[in-house]
Amino acid sequence: MSSHPPAAVPREGVLSVVCLALLAAPWLGLAGRWHWTLDLFSHFQGQYLFAGLTVLAWAVWRRRRGLQGCALLTLLLVAGLLGRAFLPVNPARPATPTLRVISLNVLTANPDKARVLAYLTASEADVLFLMEIDAEWAAALEPLKRSHPHHHLEPRPDNFGLALFSRLPLQNLRIFRPADGPPAVQAELVHEERSFVFLGAHPPPPLGGRLAALRDAQLTALARQVAKLDRPVLLAGDLNATPWSQALRPLTAAGFTSLHPAWPPTWRAGSIFALPIDHAFVTSPLVLRSRRTGPNLGSDHRPLEIDVGWR
Repeated sequence: MSSHPPAAVPREGVLSVVCLALLAAPWLGLAGRWHWTLDLFSHFQGQYLFAGLTVLAWAVWRRRRGLQGCALLTLLLVAGLLGRAFLPVNPARPATPTLRVISLNVLTANPDKARVLAYLTASEADVLFLMEIDAEWAAALEPLKRSHPHHHLEPRPDNFGLALFSRLPLQNLRIFRPADGPPAVQAELVHEERSFVFLGAHPPPPLGGRLAALRDAQLTALARQVAKLDRPVLLAGDLNATPWSQALRPLTAAGFTSLHPAWPPTWRAGSIFALPIDHAFVTSPLVLRSRRTGPNLGSDHRPLEIDVGWR
């Protein structure tokens, strides 16, 4: 009796399934409010654009009309989502000189502390907000106290230590823990004879249900904190969420605005996993005049450089 090998699944059929899975990912991200795993799909819109174009090209080549239609619909969705964060806008030009602020997750394990210090010293920034500060980083950053005489360091052995350096006096500074999560810093500053509140935060990354819930709770708590303040607010930090994540919606609902485009990315820049998860938000009459990313300093994050002024 002769035996015949089982029929192999056609290669094109496998590729079609893979293509449909890629096209489904951005749609799953729309349901992020229902579960943290679905919200993870919301982050990679730049990658989905490339994937959608690739699938569309392959579908046209292989004359798969159904797949072409799915790819076009997905590309329309991604284009709409990207448009919110990438289409440039003309920010209101501040009537006063701007304040330069740098927000940087230095990476606790980053060995290149001298290069980070040199960059921060040469930046001439008025305010420096630094994250993942441990005891070694606190010692390495001591020279900044000469150029930024107003400062507070909160080193921790985990990845949630903070440091705030300022050329301007820091009034009513306090360290607090929104939603009982990692610490955040709040301080009042006066620029051009007008007072505003600086908030620096570093919620945990959404690596699991518990941490995702804690990140969301922290961002919601910060939004509620802003509602209680009687002055404009600048919020900056590694928020571990992209502009398309459900996690940032409480901030926009609280009146925060950002500056477009939210690109280039600040995390894993230059890799296929690159994401814009470092942010700066303001409430009126503060205005974000510019947003730039700094050089590679050995961290997995690039510095976020912003200029802030008054409307």
